[in-house]
This record gives sequence, C-alpha cells and structure tokens, in this order.
Amino acid sequence: MTTRNKRDFVVLGGVGAIGRVVVRDLFESHPRNRILIADYNETGARVYARSFRGHRVSAAFADAGKSKQLAKLFRGHTVVINCTQHSFNLKVMRAALAAKVHYIDLGGLFHWTREQLKLDKPFKRAGLTAILGAGCAPGITNVMTRAAADRFDRITSVGIRVGTKDLNAKTADFYFPYSAQTIVEELTLKPWVFARGKFQQVKPRTGWEQVGFSRPVGAQWVVLTRHSEIATIPITFRTKGLRECDFKVGFDRKFVREVTKRLKAGWTVRDFAKLPAPRGKPNDYEVSRVVVRGDKKTVTMDCQAKANRRWHASAGDVDTGCPPSIIAQMIATGMIAQRGVLPPEVAVPVQPFFRELRQRGMKVVMKESEP
Repeated sequence: MTTRNKRDFVVLGGVGAIGRVVVRDLFESHPRNRILIADYNETGARVYARSFRGHRVSAAFADAGKSKQLAKLFRGHTVVINCTQHSFNLKVMRAALAAKVHYIDLGGLFHWTREQLKLDKPFKRAGLTAILGAGCAPGITNVMTRAAADRFDRITSVGIRVGTKDLNAKTADFYFPYSAQTIVEELTLKPWVFARGKFQQVKPRTGWEQVGFSRPVGAQWVVLTRHSEIATIPITFRTKGLRECDFKVGFDRKFVREVTKRLKAGWTVRDFAKLPAPRGKPNDYEVSRVVVRGDKKTVTMDCQAKANRRWHASAGDVDTGCPPSIIAQMIATGMIAQRGVLPPEVAVPVQPFFRELRQRGMKVVMKESEP
C-alpha cells in the first residue's frame, strides 16, 4: 500500500495530447509533486521531461501491453494515471495492482469499464483505489451527475450532452478534434443506453438531437455514442429509481457523413490520424452538460472549458487532462480514502473537485427548473 502524502505519480502515455496536460497540471499544482513520464515514445518523453525546470519530472520507456514490465516501472510510486487507449486498461490496471499503486484512467468506452469493475475485490484487499473514467466525459460528467442527483429523492432520467466550438476551424475544414481511434469507435460501435430500466444497444449514428449550449458553443447537433458513463451511472443511482440514461456528443452531420464515406472507401484509423489539425494556437470552447430529471423538476449542470494557450492545449485537452491530475492528488493526500474499483460519481468529493476545476479556468453552473 502506498504512503499517504507521498506525491510520486506515473503518467502512462504522458507524451500524448491528454498526457501532456496531466503532466503539466501535476507539475504546476504542487512543488512536491514528482512525475514520471512513461511512454512508448521514449525520445519524446525525455524531451518533454527536460522542458520542466528542476528535477521533479523524469522519463522512461513503457510498453502498455506488457503488464510485468509496467509493474516493475510503477513500483514505489503513489498513483499511475493511464492515458493510453482503453484497450490497454486491464493490463495497466493489473500492473498497478501488482505494484501496489493506486490507479486512474480516462474511461473504458463501456465494455472495458465493465470488465475493470470485476477487479474491485482484489483492489480492496490490497488497500488500493482505482477510479475509472476520470477525465471530462467520463469524469466531470459523472461528478456533476452526483451533484445534481443529490438534489432529488427520486430521479427518472440522466442525459449527458457534450458540445465543442473551434473558433480556428473553417467551415470547409475536415479534421479530427481528438483521438482518431476514439472518434471512429464512437461513430461505428453500437452505443449502449439505459432505457426503461434495462441496458440496451442501439444502432450507431442514431438519436440525433439539437442542443442549445451556452455561447460561444451555441446550438449543436449531438448523436448517441458508446460511453463509459452508461456503464456505471445506472447502477450507482438505481436506488433512486433511475430508468433512463444516455450519452450524446456533438458532431457536425457533414463530418459524420464524410467519415462514414471514407470508412466505406477503405480508410483506417491511421489514415484519419494523419489529417492536419487547424493551424494556430488552440482557440476553442467545450460545454459538458448533465440533465437530471425527477421529483417534478429538472436540474441542469454545465462545465464550461476553454483552451489554455500557454499550455498549447485545447479546451477538450484541458477538461480531460486536469481532472485525473486533481483526482490523483486527492488520492495521494488522503482526501479520497475509499478503496476498491470505483466510478467518479462514487469516489470523488463534489465541492472540492469543483473548486479545483474553477482554479483551472473551468466554470461549473447549475440550474434548477420545472420540467
């Protein structure tokens, strides 16, 4: 078991877009935080580590597919933050368990999350905490669901919606705003929903709905996608009577048609990953929304995020990369002391978490209304 107040963190995949933000936030959050950037791209990891002053950031080679090697690398640290693709989650999680290190990831796209929850007893026996889906969505959305649900005796539905506006992008641009693999999976895998009290799968690219987000994001079309929140929220809140839960993310409909067209023409994830992003410093906004209904009222919660130009990080990078850093530090300091494999809506203290988000430029807004 790790020692309370020890602040040695491993960021696996720390050279990626999200991993870089996690590293940066850990470094700037506390002068005693020590960070190991572990990445398959060892050269990139060492270059990034050298960009920080002092000796608190180091680098090492890591292969996320080799649990035994990972366990050796993790040993002696406090928390490992897994920023790799969700297909590696189980192997990385088992390595953390073997190394007796707490664990955090960015989500398992429903399927892996459900598999990971089965490791609850081994983590409890080891006196360890594993928090699944600790980014923005899942992550912030889960904690907002907790905050909203706590205002009800009974709830009937939870709807999660995410919209983004890139002010650098031109109408004609065709690019992927985040992981090409994740977007392709979101648009091609069958989404899971919780409907009429049961988990169900529906056709991909269905459930289109127009949502009016706050400015500058504005009105956007959102569509059902497979997401980790649906794997845990219906279970967490079933005692409150929850019957409906779904997740929809904003995509331009022309973009979706173009992705579908190219996939049919034989494009792969690697082909999409090569597409250039808009030039210039990041200049985008993202709104993550949770709408909870029940007890003759509706509670809507928004987390509004903007790009961090100093970090050269988009809004999506900021609101996904800062939460795992915040939560890892909560584990290290003992603020999160519950053990086992847990979703954010169970483990993360709501108001302290929201305060930390605000300190990083994110705004959390709650509105209560009649249905």
